[in-house]
Amino acid sequence: MPPTRSRRSPGSVSSSPEACPPCCVAGASPTARRRAPLPSVVLTVLSLLGLFSAAVGEFQGGPLGAPQPLTNGPPQPSDNGLPSRPALEMGEPRRRWRGGPAKAGERPNRPKLTKMRCKSEDWAKKVPLFVMLPLDTVHPENNTLNQPDLLRERLVELKRAGCEGVMADIWWGIVEQKGPLMYDWSGYDELVSMVADVGLKLQAVMSFHQCGGNVGDECTVTLPPWVLRVGESNHEVWYTDMDRNRNTEYISLGADHARVFYGRTPLEMYRDLMQSFADRYLHFIPDVIIEAQIGLGPAGEMRYPSYPLKHWSFPGTGQFQCYDKYMRKDLIQTAIKCGKPDLGLVWPPHPDDVGVYSWAPEHTTFFRDGGIWETPEADFFLKWYSSALIRHGEEVLKHAVNVFKGTNILLAAKVAGIHWQAATNSHAAEVTAGYYRTVNRDGYGPIAQMFARQGVMFDFTCLEMSNSEIPEWARSRPADLVQLVKLKTAEKRCLMAGENALPRHDRKGYEKMQEACLSGGKSIASFTYLRLGHDLMDDGPNWMEFTRFAAEMAHCKVLPTWSAPPPVRQSRRAGSHAPPLVFHHHEDGDSPVYFGGRQIMGPGVRRTITEPDLDAWEAAKQRRQKSVQGELGTGVQVRECVRE
Repeated sequence: MPPTRSRRSPGSVSSSPEACPPCCVAGASPTARRRAPLPSVVLTVLSLLGLFSAAVGEFQGGPLGAPQPLTNGPPQPSDNGLPSRPALEMGEPRRRWRGGPAKAGERPNRPKLTKMRCKSEDWAKKVPLFVMLPLDTVHPENNTLNQPDLLRERLVELKRAGCEGVMADIWWGIVEQKGPLMYDWSGYDELVSMVADVGLKLQAVMSFHQCGGNVGDECTVTLPPWVLRVGESNHEVWYTDMDRNRNTEYISLGADHARVFYGRTPLEMYRDLMQSFADRYLHFIPDVIIEAQIGLGPAGEMRYPSYPLKHWSFPGTGQFQCYDKYMRKDLIQTAIKCGKPDLGLVWPPHPDDVGVYSWAPEHTTFFRDGGIWETPEADFFLKWYSSALIRHGEEVLKHAVNVFKGTNILLAAKVAGIHWQAATNSHAAEVTAGYYRTVNRDGYGPIAQMFARQGVMFDFTCLEMSNSEIPEWARSRPADLVQLVKLKTAEKRCLMAGENALPRHDRKGYEKMQEACLSGGKSIASFTYLRLGHDLMDDGPNWMEFTRFAAEMAHCKVLPTWSAPPPVRQSRRAGSHAPPLVFHHHEDGDSPVYFGGRQIMGPGVRRTITEPDLDAWEAAKQRRQKSVQGELGTGVQVRECVRE
């Protein structure tokens, strides 16, 4: 019962024993009376602590990869463009301010978090930089790391360059190759432990596709052998073009609910692999493994395999991939639901109207200006074709959200940057890939809306390209396409990340990447560079340009000059004196490169350093040795610089 005020004395407490604290009851000692204010002090302190915890609960922003309060789902854009975490969805509502409602015309009396919010705004300008690991980082045959010593040394160099982390493909064909539900994570156990030891973050790509057959594929990793055996007996589970060519890169989305894979559907197989991954590496999420990118099609991208290299050449329109029995059945059912059953029987379009993979749009009856694509019947077909792809992506992502629920990992999915034929009215290459975008229609807004609905980040490619670099006959507009995707993701309140589609080591390419990441006053969530390899770490201008790019991404500005030592590498001539250091030839017009405070490459400079100071070189090497050993322990050996 709360204490009541006495009528005789407004400032006194009622003399009722039930209403008084124990120290005020007759018979209490003077010491007890003097301690009367103690409960009030305790209540005041507890109230202040409660207000502080509520204030911290309201602010959940932070850098990508930094420890965050456990929530369900990735960061979401807020009103000011900064990422913020969604509310809890596990039966516990978000903590709210308990200070009472605000009066009319007044703002709620919330605590000011100026310092914390400034930190979040500073981070919002920085774009975390990741680097893709080689496709064969884990050997597809013996499930072990390829050249682990060399990989560790390169990871150390990436850490020293300022990279946030690396991206690695988790190949379905490696992990579950022994049989259904028989998972072997031995090779990836080594990789995750190595990345954690070096101090980097990991973006894990759930690669449910085949490696080999696309641009840049340097090795071959097929789907699990037992999946291929099912495909040999049932060819309809593969994407099929109008010439009945079967594509085994990825299981057809039409078979998503077909229980033909030893009692499981493709969606269940994807879910089970993700669940095994989440259980295996639970203790590394999200401190080391901060992102899971979910593969939704060929090359890990949400698209149809409309331009396979063995049939297609740049910049052809490609072909529709919906001629298997599962896709045809779905088209017929959709036409019946729409009250147009005849359309399900006469579509997809006739091969004579679409042409072959490498034809130009104006050479086809379907895609030329004023062609079939502008008719209502074609509009029905193209809507079904693109919506089936979005529905497939959403079903897979729903499983991913449920699997990783409560782990605080960031989920992402990739969309292909199909930039050729983008200057035509029909946008034929994008349409055959499943993105229904024409001169009068937006094809990326529905995809971004679906990603935002599932709380998944939108990863887009071709950020390194400019419109002027590609021949005009390709009708390519990559820079305009990137800006369009940034606009659509911002409209749908969906986070966006970026990648380069092709390897670039030149200064112009790095400047274009930085412009795409930071233009418009808002930075994207992260950028992943393609790819770690010998060309990148060449001990010359390629590596120096990359370290300059890494510093620019961290400081969000272009550095007019750059002074950085080349990466350290182990000399193969142990015990011999180092020969003179020779730098590669640098053409006029390239940006200047500085070493040791002197310009050694750039316009008007054609110099070869042939007499380095060996004493100064050895002293610098010892300093680097101590620096790396201080970070990673005394067991790490720093390599010497290769000298030609």
